[in-house]
Amino acid sequence: MKLITKSIISLTVSLLSVIGLFSQEIIGTWQGKLKVQGTELVVVFHIETQDAEYSSLMDSPTQGAFGIPTTKTTFDNGKLEIVVTNLGIFYQGTLHNDTITGTFNQGGMPFPLTLIRTEKKEAVRPQEPKAPYPYDVEEITFTNTKEKITLSATLTLPKGKENHPAVILIAGSGPNDRDETVFGHKPFWVLADYLTRQGIAVLRYDKRGVGESEGEYFLATTQDFAEDAEAAFNYLKTRKEIDPSKIGLIGHSEGGVIAPIVAAINNDLKFAVLMAGLGVNGTELVLQQHHHAFDKTLTKEEKEKINPILIDIYSNVSNWTEYAGSEEERNHLKEELSMLWQNLAPEIQGEVQKEAFIKKTTANIISPWFRHFLKINPSEYLEKLSLPVLAINGENDTQVAYQSNLNGIERALKKANNKDYTIKSYPHLNHLFQESSTGEIGEYGEIEQTISPEVLSDIATWIKQQVK
Repeated sequence: MKLITKSIISLTVSLLSVIGLFSQEIIGTWQGKLKVQGTELVVVFHIETQDAEYSSLMDSPTQGAFGIPTTKTTFDNGKLEIVVTNLGIFYQGTLHNDTITGTFNQGGMPFPLTLIRTEKKEAVRPQEPKAPYPYDVEEITFTNTKEKITLSATLTLPKGKENHPAVILIAGSGPNDRDETVFGHKPFWVLADYLTRQGIAVLRYDKRGVGESEGEYFLATTQDFAEDAEAAFNYLKTRKEIDPSKIGLIGHSEGGVIAPIVAAINNDLKFAVLMAGLGVNGTELVLQQHHHAFDKTLTKEEKEKINPILIDIYSNVSNWTEYAGSEEERNHLKEELSMLWQNLAPEIQGEVQKEAFIKKTTANIISPWFRHFLKINPSEYLEKLSLPVLAINGENDTQVAYQSNLNGIERALKKANNKDYTIKSYPHLNHLFQESSTGEIGEYGEIEQTISPEVLSDIATWIKQQVK
């Protein structure tokens, strides 16, 4: 009996040792590249274990997303499964030494994804501010009274006398926090720190439904975000530390559309800075982005064939009166997307089945934000502006092409008979105003610089000229 007991204990210990060693093989950081419509998206999983339970975080560096919590992580008999429910992501793979071979599925669209063990790298961001700060930092809230939602923000105030000039930072598209965190960078924090050190108070806030702010992000449109920015302006005017006659806006990307929307109906705003703002309508911008992406996979003739299909799709969808469209409209959209898929490059068709492509693309383009954005014409608001405007863009910007958009902004301001505007482009700077080589999105996270010092200096100098 004792011998049997010893044997069982010995066997149990051996099994636990093997299981422990085996589980250790999956713990760590795993990285791979998804090939999606001719572009590569980096995916990273950080896998840990505690109390015999696995957990993981997901990064999508190419899209600027880090530390995404996963819903479920399991590893058994060499099989790894990771689920991210709110993003519709499911990964299943098999471990072979330091490689996991499997399939990444999102929204019903499966893509092969091989993960390789790698070292977890901490991003180097030398411009990120570090305490102690030579100014006051206050966590505040303000309310969009129209929709009765409270937004959370940070207000940085120069020390000393009252009646400071102030700016409100308005983020670009996407569920951005108050720092506009992207690819491990915090550009709005860097900008706020720099300006506050120059004697300019700065308010930056979490978008509705993001971070600590109330509201529904995924149901909101650009017009809704403009109302939130206006609420921030109304709040600042109540602060005794702020000179209400010297408040301006700085909008980046979509924020560069929102700023003119707000300024067009608030004559008491002092100035507006448009960083990679739009000078063309929403549909034209989206088409420009498509053309840039297709440059890698399609010939000029193939792009010319696809362009009218895309224009027809966006024109029809933007005019739907119902959120999901009528049955006839949905069927027509399905036919158009089927035609679009048939004209994509063979390597893209090989990555995803047609039905999965139609399903996923439909979900993206019928969202309230996207349909509203397609119809936006920034000139409608720019043509009403008489306040000083600084419009800047990087010449390496692959998301908001600098020439057509800056030209569009200038045309609109001339039509407004605006006598006080400055237009400037910067060689080698990308959409985030980093010094870059290619300007491609995948390069953002690899660059240590968050914002070009020249841009920071130019913005601060220009604002001080407006409020002196």
